[in-house]
Amino acid sequence: MKSYIFGCICIVLLFSGCATKNESAFEKKVLSPEAVEVYDVSVDNIWPKVNNGRQLLKDFPFISYKPIIDFGGKFSNQFYSKIDYRYKFSNIKDVDFWKLRTNPFAEDFIYVLPMWANEFKRVSNDLFEDIGYTYNLSSREQDILKWWIGEGGILWIEGGIYSTRYDTFKKNGEIDSKAINRKMIEKSRNLKFFDRKVKTYTYKSKRLDFVNYGPLKLKYRVKSYIPYFQDIKNLQLITKNFMTVDFIPNGAYLLQSKSGKPLVSFIRYGKGGVVFLRPFEFQNKRYDGELLRWKLIFFLLNRIYLNSESTAYQVVEDHFNNSKTFTLHNLHFAFDSYKLLPKSIELLRPIAKYLNKYTNVKIRIEGNTDNFGTKKYNYVLSENRANSVKKELIKMGISTSRILTVGYGEDRPIATNKTARGRALNRRVKFRIIRR
Repeated sequence: MKSYIFGCICIVLLFSGCATKNESAFEKKVLSPEAVEVYDVSVDNIWPKVNNGRQLLKDFPFISYKPIIDFGGKFSNQFYSKIDYRYKFSNIKDVDFWKLRTNPFAEDFIYVLPMWANEFKRVSNDLFEDIGYTYNLSSREQDILKWWIGEGGILWIEGGIYSTRYDTFKKNGEIDSKAINRKMIEKSRNLKFFDRKVKTYTYKSKRLDFVNYGPLKLKYRVKSYIPYFQDIKNLQLITKNFMTVDFIPNGAYLLQSKSGKPLVSFIRYGKGGVVFLRPFEFQNKRYDGELLRWKLIFFLLNRIYLNSESTAYQVVEDHFNNSKTFTLHNLHFAFDSYKLLPKSIELLRPIAKYLNKYTNVKIRIEGNTDNFGTKKYNYVLSENRANSVKKELIKMGISTSRILTVGYGEDRPIATNKTARGRALNRRVKFRIIRR
């Protein structure tokens, strides 16, 4: 009997040990933070606490043949840990434009994904208006969107219009590719965006048999004349769409194919602008789609990526080496005030870095306003804003004797004050070298 009890105890202990061992292995494999990342669904809780560059990009607009389920990214943890700010973005169909009117800083990006040919509303030759009506925006909401861009927002537009292989069939079941082609051309020709001519690029899938067509695969070797984008070499897009027409308006071409076709263009509008790009994937580690998006985000927000190769600093140095002035249009102050907003203070760090490197340089900070208010008031406001910038540079280690300030008020406009875009351009801070 004793031996029976002893045997039972051994068996129980053996299975208990196995259970403990199996549970430990399970926890190590599945429940460890490296394997499973859990986030509170409340944006308010996530925003100030979670610093996860992978998650930020995962939620950003893109087109991919494969849906993202567990996005890991192609870079090291060190890369993502350096991404120390949050950008705010929404699909154009989800934006509350009436709230945006009272708080233009509620969004950094508003994005537009490729539109299906059957849904795209061609109401005029103005692509901006066509996109607005495609997403059922009233003319007033379209005005607010344009005003928001002028105040510093970025409208991010991927691709153009797409057609699936099933959009148009003949009676015998065969795809009527000629009918689709006519439809796409009618919807995309003679377009303009902000008075810029829109170039269109058409791609079709290859026919496999009587009905079927293969996936549309686009691969590019790319180049850029902007140093910031020169390490982007390869891009890829794979889609099951039968046909695509990509929109690329004339503007600043940030990226081109080796053959010279523009792939990413940017149109400056007031303090903000509109970027158009082909919707290249970023899941495939062999291609640079993810790198392209990070570069664009940093470039368009004019934020500072704090490392020794800061492009923001390089832009400042290049400007000062080639001329005596550098202008910031996206310094934001509190309304009717000269208090700098926190995110604008960060934009001054490349200026401070330049002045710390070239210790003989002396500058003058020139404040400028639009014509809203009296002349006397604008003189005082512009001078106070210039002094606010000076104080922040002093906090960053620059001697007060190296910085002069002046306020020109509304006297030196560079654009018309009759439009929101023009007024946004006139509200600026210029840095002028007065001694090297």
